[in-house]
Parts: sequence; C-alpha cells; structure tokens
Amino acid sequence: MTGQPASEHIKQRVILEIKRKANFGMVSAKEIAFDLGFEDEAHFSKYFKNYTGQTFSEYKKQLASHSKR
Repeated sequence: MTGQPASEHIKQRVILEIKRKANFGMVSAKEIAFDLGFEDEAHFSKYFKNYTGQTFSEYKKQLASHSKR
C-alpha cells in the first residue's frame, strides 16, 4: 500500500522507539540498545546515524537544548 517494503516500516518504528525512549528519561544509548535487542552499542550507534543523519549523542544534545528554551 505504501510502496515501501516491510523492512523500511520496521526501521522507521525502531528509530521512533529509540527517540521515544531518549525523550522520556535519562537513559543511555547502551541501555536503549540493550532494551531494543541490539548486539552492541556500536551497532546501535551506526544504525541510528544511518537513519537520522546524526549520532545519538547529537540527538540527546539537541533534545537538551530544546528543553532549555
């Protein structure tokens, strides 16, 4: 229906879940990676950067700067 393969929908959902977990609470990349079944933090970080264009640390800094406004 959307023209995208199921794998793309799954990847988008995983990224959404990572961002949701990052937004709600002081959790580390390692904790989120483990919670979502990534083998290691390096793979998690690479996955996140490939689909968002920024590192998880950059994303967390961006969140922090938006919450200070």
